[in-house]
Amino acid sequence: MTIAASNHSIAQHRFECIQACLDCARMCNTCGDDMIGMSHEGGEANLMTRCIRLCRDCSDICLLAAQWMGRTSAFAVQLCALCAEICEVCAGVCEQHAPHHALCGECAAACRRCAELCHKMVMETVPSSSGGTA
Repeated sequence: MTIAASNHSIAQHRFECIQACLDCARMCNTCGDDMIGMSHEGGEANLMTRCIRLCRDCSDICLLAAQWMGRTSAFAVQLCALCAEICEVCAGVCEQHAPHHALCGECAAACRRCAELCHKMVMETVPSSSGGTA
């Protein structure tokens, strides 16, 4: 693979990762907002509260990661690693809550996709992570 092709591949992946982050943020906001005010019973209340909080955290980190990747921040790779971690935790909790809330299944899928692409971004960029500007 030539340097130009490699740079194009990384740029294309960054675009896809930004889009996945934006999609995940939108889905997490939709999911979390839909749960607010829902009735809940027993132990489900704690799970739902945790799910809402994680959806909000996940949305925030995804939006920030998309912004930092978009401007090629020198710290975007580190933020992508954190974004992937939060997305994975959010997906796990949403999967647990999915039997009680249909949107949680879609949210978990968006989180898993975002985590996958953020992990890939980190793995592609780690050797040359000093390419951005602070």
